[in-house]
Amino acid sequence: MNSDFKNFCKKISYEFNNEKLLEEALTHPSLSKENKSRPNYQRLEFLGDKVLGLVIGEFLMKKYPHEMEGPLSRRQAALVSGEALAEIALIIGLEEVLQISNGERKLGGKTNKRNLENALEALIGAIYLDSNFDEAKNFILKFWRSFLEKNIEPPKDPVSQLQELAQFKTKKLPEYHTIQDGGFDHSPTFTSTVKISALGLEFSAHGKSKKEAQKEAAKIALNHLLK
Repeated sequence: MNSDFKNFCKKISYEFNNEKLLEEALTHPSLSKENKSRPNYQRLEFLGDKVLGLVIGEFLMKKYPHEMEGPLSRRQAALVSGEALAEIALIIGLEEVLQISNGERKLGGKTNKRNLENALEALIGAIYLDSNFDEAKNFILKFWRSFLEKNIEPPKDPVSQLQELAQFKTKKLPEYHTIQDGGFDHSPTFTSTVKISALGLEFSAHGKSKKEAQKEAAKIALNHLLK
């Protein structure tokens, strides 16, 4: 294991038994395009996403025993959002060990929010496979602690807020139209347009996923309506 990986393992307080899992978790898909035999983080990301959701869901169920599904879902959505994942990835210094192609590096791939959140989920998946569920759970609860402690009120995402505001003002729901309009296979970009027809308003925004693009469009609409 190289010195950068060793220092990273010390930082996250976890020593890998299988170094190849760590390397895979930190390998961006752009490198697999250059070397098709080199595995990247996408499969581990799939697994890590499920482990993260289970750990956070279990924590919230125990912490808020009287809350219904709606508030619990909003809490979980905030805790596993791209913003939260990217912030935690930077806290643990994941960008320093993320392996990317030169082309992706020139595009700012080391600090790209989508890359960071994907690699962090892959890291969780790698820890789970390298050891067990409890080790992955310990990692998550350690680095999500500050987020879990300040998750006092069930947050409302911008899409939900806009829906409530539009219904209040017009008695109708906002309409979204989202398309993929650029990027690469491993890192697409989307544009979402939200229409509030009764008010003759339309707002557009970009994102690295359909959900992110819709969220950003909703934010712009909310800022306009709440002026």
